Amino acid sequence: MRGFFIKLIGHKKREEIDLKKINSILIGGGRVGDIITKTPMFRAFSELNKNIKIDVTVAKGCESLLINHPNVNVISSTEISRFSKIKIYKIIHNLFSSFKIRKKYDLYFDFTRNVRFFHILSLKIMKPRYLIGCYRMEKFGIKKDELTIFDKYIDGSAIYHAVDINMMPLEVLGINTSNKKYELFLGPLETKFENYFNKNKINIIFNFLGSAQNRCLCDEDIEYFFKELPKLNNNIELYILTTPIIYEKIKRKVEFLNLKHVHLLPKTESILEAAALIKYCSCLFSVDTGIIHLASVFNIPTLGLYTEDKDTLTIFAPKSDLYKIVIGKKEDYLKFENKEYILEETLKLLNEIINK
Repeated sequence: MRGFFIKLIGHKKREEIDLKKINSILIGGGRVGDIITKTPMFRAFSELNKNIKIDVTVAKGCESLLINHPNVNVISSTEISRFSKIKIYKIIHNLFSSFKIRKKYDLYFDFTRNVRFFHILSLKIMKPRYLIGCYRMEKFGIKKDELTIFDKYIDGSAIYHAVDINMMPLEVLGINTSNKKYELFLGPLETKFENYFNKNKINIIFNFLGSAQNRCLCDEDIEYFFKELPKLNNNIELYILTTPIIYEKIKRKVEFLNLKHVHLLPKTESILEAAALIKYCSCLFSVDTGIIHLASVFNIPTLGLYTEDKDTLTIFAPKSDLYKIVIGKKEDYLKFENKEYILEETLKLLNEIINK
């Protein structure tokens, strides 16, 4: 029965997509990593037609990443409500949001693979001129490409990197997708930290904060790397990146440890300001989070601490020319049985940087 109603609302007459009729596009940006991996898409559309209006929805706090972008006209932020985990609230919110933008856009991309009734209903209500979606999960008797509400389908499976998945809709539209380089417009921040680091040193930025506690390093491991990373090379200066919320706490920790080569970076006002700092460092040492993608924008060598999640390892791998990944386990915190191995891999990366 569920499959019948999903097929019913997921049906429309498909039409061939005409690029000349696309004047407004809505793209779901999401969080930091999602936004960065979509920047080649923004560029490709703007090169196709300078007059295309590109609206992007981003998570609250990520607006600064697009504030200077010359081709993104509207940035709509989505704040996570304390009620967002309540299913009925989420459904009503999504349906209401779809009514607000009904028939407003010529093109929309749906990168999810679900076949939930209310999700398809929200797309039906939104009613963009053209809709491109990923192949659906085959559930309720529905084939992966059966819903004709989608004018085109792409393969958004986890065997591809996020930037490749994001460019697939452009390929089906016949748009050139050869340039997949990330880009970020720093604006007034472009050279703010140009002389912050000592250029005669190996300046490593250390980020221990992930998107959830089980993707973060525990206090014991943080202190371990504070002490051990600078020992890998006499020329290393270690800089700690953190958020404004816990800045004073980390400041007290750094001051208490009183380690000669460990420093706290300035308190940043936005994620874009953090990116402006990352641009001028020698190397990034970070757990798997959007910070790694910011480093990839500037081709900063990266040591990434990832979880065992195979999809994440593929979809959100670093894009810098030089990088190494070490895999840990998600427990209360990101757990590594052999921290010495991480140091060995970091040293290998540093040697590649030095010999480059």
